[in-house]
Amino acid sequence: MIPSSAKRTLIFLLLSVVVFWGPDWLVPAAWEHDATYLLVSNLYQGLLVIAGFWFGPALCKAMVVDEVSAGPLHQAIDQILDELSTAELNTQATAHSLAVLPVTLVDHPQPFIVTAGLLPSQCQVFLSTGQAFRLGPAGLRFLLARAMVHGDVSQRMASMIPVLLLTVGFPNTLNWVTSLTLAGFCLGWLALHWTFELRVDAKAARVMGPHAIEGLREVIAATATVANRLSLHAPTGWRLKACQGNG
Repeated sequence: MIPSSAKRTLIFLLLSVVVFWGPDWLVPAAWEHDATYLLVSNLYQGLLVIAGFWFGPALCKAMVVDEVSAGPLHQAIDQILDELSTAELNTQATAHSLAVLPVTLVDHPQPFIVTAGLLPSQCQVFLSTGQAFRLGPAGLRFLLARAMVHGDVSQRMASMIPVLLLTVGFPNTLNWVTSLTLAGFCLGWLALHWTFELRVDAKAARVMGPHAIEGLREVIAATATVANRLSLHAPTGWRLKACQGNG
């Protein structure tokens, strides 16, 4: 979820806890080991994951306190989206039907950009002014191109399916067997995540064309914070290599 005010964030967290774990608090303790209840519980939690992605744009919209709907930065984003749409038409052989998604510009000091939604037809992008102001024209164009690529069906499934498997496929109680299995799952997920993120960089570079490497370098420099160094981005050298020859 995108950063928001303390009040809205607290409300979202409390509601999420109640919706996700509420049924377990209400049922009799004897049901906890009943096979039918466990099956129903897993189906319920799986549906919650799918619903979370489906209603992601609406949830993000509800977290927005101040939306920027006019001004130079908003105009610059509109111009970039027009350019990306034109680039898509001119490079259909390589762009693979890139969808130009609606962008909501959020007045917030924290740098973030989120592509929310389950299907390309209902995905939306949420970008903070704190992120946009850290970038030059090339960096902002590359960042938005990446956000559009994240709206592909394959990218949405790569985001949702691991979360779905982790939610319904692992027991709540951990022992050494489930811990090792979970560790193996996380390593496999990281490899999959890096693979798809490198594909995003490569496709964004193809759509952006010239100055793609410059744009990627701006994005990397703008997100070179302690928090981002601890994030799960692919290594910088791999990302630059993925863009070489595509820009």
